[in-house]
Amino acid sequence: MNLIRSLRFKFIVGLTLIMLPLFMLLYYNNVYAMKVVRDKVSLTYMNHLAKNVEQNERVLQETNRYLYSLGERDPDIISLFFLQYGSGDYIIAKQRIMNKFMTDIGFYNLIDSFYLYDAVNDDLLLATAGNYDIKKSVVQRSMPAQLRQLEGDIQKPEWSIVRGGSFNALVKTVRINQQFYAGALVDMNALNDSQQFTESGGGAVIVTPDGRALSDSTLDAGQIKLAADHLTGLESPYQVITETGGQARQYLMVGIASAMSEMNYVVLLPEEDMMRNLPFFQQIIRLLPIGAAVILITALFFLRQLLFRPMNALIRGMRRVSRGELDVTLDAPSSSELEFVTRSFNQMIQEIQHLKIDVYEEQLRTREAEFKQLQMQINPHFYLNSLNIIHSLASLQKHELVQQMAGHLADYFRFSLRAGKRVISLNEEIEHIRHYLEIQKLRFPSKLEFELDIDAKAGHYVLPPLTLQPFVENAIIHGFQRRMQPFVIRISARVKEAADGEAKDGMLELQITDSGVGFAPELLERLQQAQYARDPGGQHIGIWNVAHRLLVKYGSEAGLTFENRIDGGAAVSIYLPAQTEEQEGGTHAEPVDRG
Repeated sequence: MNLIRSLRFKFIVGLTLIMLPLFMLLYYNNVYAMKVVRDKVSLTYMNHLAKNVEQNERVLQETNRYLYSLGERDPDIISLFFLQYGSGDYIIAKQRIMNKFMTDIGFYNLIDSFYLYDAVNDDLLLATAGNYDIKKSVVQRSMPAQLRQLEGDIQKPEWSIVRGGSFNALVKTVRINQQFYAGALVDMNALNDSQQFTESGGGAVIVTPDGRALSDSTLDAGQIKLAADHLTGLESPYQVITETGGQARQYLMVGIASAMSEMNYVVLLPEEDMMRNLPFFQQIIRLLPIGAAVILITALFFLRQLLFRPMNALIRGMRRVSRGELDVTLDAPSSSELEFVTRSFNQMIQEIQHLKIDVYEEQLRTREAEFKQLQMQINPHFYLNSLNIIHSLASLQKHELVQQMAGHLADYFRFSLRAGKRVISLNEEIEHIRHYLEIQKLRFPSKLEFELDIDAKAGHYVLPPLTLQPFVENAIIHGFQRRMQPFVIRISARVKEAADGEAKDGMLELQITDSGVGFAPELLERLQQAQYARDPGGQHIGIWNVAHRLLVKYGSEAGLTFENRIDGGAAVSIYLPAQTEEQEGGTHAEPVDRG
């Protein structure tokens, strides 16, 4: 059946085309709602972040201006250049500078430390609001790199990143004169105002372009790494990123690159916290495929019960009738329309049965008489050959062989008493052939061998009696000529399974091969063209008898093939339906039209 033209396919496609736009509209509506939420939330947090960054950048710029102005407006710093190092005036000037730096730290709220460095005497003056020793150590370690930048006139970035033992900092150093340098130090944690982001379940962090965290954060190491992997997308208003691993959580990420240093301000917000006010939309998006599948399956179930099942039953009944099975009666479905069609079908089948029964009985009697007459023709053919073999052995005075042959011949003739049956099992036929070949082996000792390769599944199938013997007998008579090597006959039987959907067991394939001289080219051509069927009274009466019996019993389902083997010898193949004795009684009870 063409699937595309079936009602089932058309119903599924039609229902899908109706439902698909509705689900797509609903899906788009939910996705759009979530996008609006993302846009609003990202805009809100981006404004907070931009305000914080702008404030930090403004303080850093003001600090730059403050540092550059020290050499022009601070008399104490100017006087240090002219005072003797270590003198009383020098120490008093340094103290005044220290006091001034401590006062300015309170004014510049982000600045952690101010310092003045004497490059000639390697003396560092540090004013800090925090741990003095740690800050002094950080400044001293960063000073050589700061001086190299100044000597090379490298002013970018404006502020350099230095890494301390327990914290990271921004450092800015300017040249006052040839001897003194002034600078400022900013703790990175002071730049990271993460309090307003942690309330929403997220967090903020300052990272370098290569992804290293510079500030403390409520984000864990995995979240910081996830944010660092997406720094290239900071130009976008926001990014929706997904972590890899078991939970696969989604985050909304916003960020701004600093203009004063090589660092990035990043905010990461879990979507599950951000969307907690929109659980309906999230659930709808997850459940849309499931809902579509449930609706489609439910609709198909009702269609199956109301329409598809009765139609399939009707189609199966029609197929059985087309195969010749007229004992078909369908149950009436619940719908009135299909009930009328089913009752009409049952009535039609009953009328066909009544019309065929008279013709069938007459044809069956005619066919039965013809089949028995054909089957009885083959028995005398072998009896005469058997007597010739016994006569030859008696002439050679091989009495033991005559006794053995008499035993096999008795079993052989005992089988002949059952040969009047319509069919026998393949095992019985093979046993009969074995007695025949044993008789022939007694006639040709050490020159004749035979092999029986019978599939265990094939033994219980039936076939007309004496189907194989004419071909075995012909192989010995015509193929066993002037041979110095042993002559081998091989008989095999296999069952070829039926294709899916067929209501039969398959085909029984029988093959008789020998190692003889094979068919002559002219004879092989006549056999392959089935010319033996046109000459029932000629030299191929055994072949014609078997072919005709198969044709009468099975019609076109049975067949014969003849060929010469590549390595020498002849091969005859017989094909007929694989049927048990119970199946044989009904499947081919109707006469076959033989043309």
